[in-house]
Amino acid sequence: MKNRIEALDALRGFSLLGILIANMLYFQYGDMTINTIEPTTWWDNAAFYFTKIFIEASFYPIFGFLFGYGIILFVRALENRDLKTLGPLWRRVIGLIILGSLHITFVWDGDILLTYGAGLIIIISFIKRKVKTLLIWASVLAVLMIPLLILKTDVLLLAGLEESTAVLANGTYWEVVQQRIGLTEEVPIIFFLIGLPIALGFIVLLAFFTIGPVVLLGMAAAKKDFFTHIRLRTKLLKRLALLVPLGLVCKSFLYWNHFAGKLIYGTGTYLLAIGYIALFTLIYLAKDETKLAQAFVSMGRLSLTNYLMQSIIFTSIFYGYGFGLFGKLGVAVGLLLAIVVYILQLYISGIYTKRFSIGPVEWLLRKFVYLRQGRS
Repeated sequence: MKNRIEALDALRGFSLLGILIANMLYFQYGDMTINTIEPTTWWDNAAFYFTKIFIEASFYPIFGFLFGYGIILFVRALENRDLKTLGPLWRRVIGLIILGSLHITFVWDGDILLTYGAGLIIIISFIKRKVKTLLIWASVLAVLMIPLLILKTDVLLLAGLEESTAVLANGTYWEVVQQRIGLTEEVPIIFFLIGLPIALGFIVLLAFFTIGPVVLLGMAAAKKDFFTHIRLRTKLLKRLALLVPLGLVCKSFLYWNHFAGKLIYGTGTYLLAIGYIALFTLIYLAKDETKLAQAFVSMGRLSLTNYLMQSIIFTSIFYGYGFGLFGKLGVAVGLLLAIVVYILQLYISGIYTKRFSIGPVEWLLRKFVYLRQGRS
């Protein structure tokens, strides 16, 4: 049990590295396309294409897989203590939506917490489903998501980009907040308030389709106790790790401006995510007693706190109300900075978990979820 939990924590910590690197383009430029970034040096080009092929769109699925796995463990823990599951599950939904909304409003609009909270509203109905059903739905949703990846064109991403990046680069804190939530002089506050419930309904549906494939896959894996006695599954992990080179080849078709190229790329994002899960788990199992492996475990235990800290740190570095380095450092320096900050988080997380078993944001969420029921 101990190894299984630590392997999951380590994997969660590892996923935060990829998520941070992928987010750096958005932190630095307010966009993730070559049309707006336009690297001019070979090192910036190398860093850009490394991010697009090795990282982007392949680490959020890992986090989603772990989220789904965690849901089943969460429900089991409640059931083992003869506690009701529905109340804590809905409070978890509400807690994530509140955290995500606060994150978007006051820190950064690249939030994923609101997506997970909103997606869980529908995913709750799958908790009691059989593994076969979960896998079927995961496959169907994955196929349905591919057209969305194809429609994610640079034209759509560039809509209103020039105005928004100007605010990020030079605006005051309040101007940036107004832009994030869409509250401007042209939009009366009454229309803004009326639109909120409509927007939430749309977010719930979109979130289900976005995270559904990987979350349901994680739930299926948990129902099969995939990480229980994980060392007995090394042969399977080695086979799945072969998806890493295959996924990288598929993602290399990113800029083939053809339906087939985008279809191959979309497939590659999932293949690479599964391959990374298997490869990192194999490496962790071989080095689980080392300080580095335990640092990943600590990072994963504080994943929510560390994720939010990354947003606070990098918006403060790049946005106009902070150090104002928006668009000035280059992709390569940004990548290096992300790695440095992540290493610092690994170190600090290791020190923190020697004294505390849970992070401050995790503690707040847990208190809200369990209320008077105690904790798992």
